[in-house]
Amino acid sequence: MPSNVQSALYPAAAALAEGKLLVDGMLGEHKAIVGLVSELAGLTRAVPAAAAARALAALFAVHLDKENRLVVPLLVGAADVSLAGLLAGMHDLLVEATPAAGGGCGGGSCGCGGDAPAGVGEAPVLSIDPRLDVRDLPHGQRHATVLAALDRLGAGDALILVAPHAPRPLVAEIDQRYGGAVATEWLQDGPQVWQIRLSRTLAPR
Repeated sequence: MPSNVQSALYPAAAALAEGKLLVDGMLGEHKAIVGLVSELAGLTRAVPAAAAARALAALFAVHLDKENRLVVPLLVGAADVSLAGLLAGMHDLLVEATPAAGGGCGGGSCGCGGDAPAGVGEAPVLSIDPRLDVRDLPHGQRHATVLAALDRLGAGDALILVAPHAPRPLVAEIDQRYGGAVATEWLQDGPQVWQIRLSRTLAPR
């Protein structure tokens, strides 16, 4: 995750009793990633360079997965933390960093198939909005986690829901709860991973 995202999320997570050790471990991984980048930059032979690159890619993938599965849900569940507020301005920062992107910018059983094993397919980054990956959460916690995150979004803010099945009952619950104040955009429609952009079109009541 970009360092500006780290500076926004990590202090808030570290301030939580259940997040301090997690953040300490994440910062340790950051040092390891930086070390591998430095090592790779100094290599001139193909085989060692390929090995270092493979190690770097593997570590970064694990690190990013932890941020999506552990850090973001931890902040979503914190009563006094606004995830949207922490990430305010990230859209412009990321667009500036990637000009090639085009410039300018519940719980319980719901019958939605959520008790099926988590999808093992890839969930590519399809948006610069923060991601809420619920694939490894217990099924009974998914709806409540998503609704709590939406409650904290301001008008114009959005998040990407990553799910192991098509969460149509959850989308229907969102429509009923927010009365059209949350727009849905299906970005990835299976077969193992589903991604939906949920954006607040009106400010929370």
